[in-house]
Amino acid sequence: MAKKTLTPEEKQALMTMRERMGGISDAKKEHQRQLVAARKGIRKLLAEKPATVPQIAAALQLPTDQTLWHLTGMRKYGFVTEAGEDGDYLLYALVQSEEATAAGH
Repeated sequence: MAKKTLTPEEKQALMTMRERMGGISDAKKEHQRQLVAARKGIRKLLAEKPATVPQIAAALQLPTDQTLWHLTGMRKYGFVTEAGEDGDYLLYALVQSEEATAAGH
């Protein structure tokens, strides 16, 4: 799913709204930074080989419930897929985008 590029007018309107609302709090910025870092770590780990929720959680030092939450969202939007089972756990694998496949990645 591609991100929409904002027009200059939309960017300005967003900045104005944020200023009126008092900006983005440091807590929200940190929360967003942690979300991005977790998903980046999951993508990097799954680029090597499929893994289960407990394996991913242990490797990234994340709670298993948060790891499952990230994987559920990533699966919903087509970034990861189920790739079999390992014992009682599902294996998750990174979905190769058409651009990466075409470029030979």
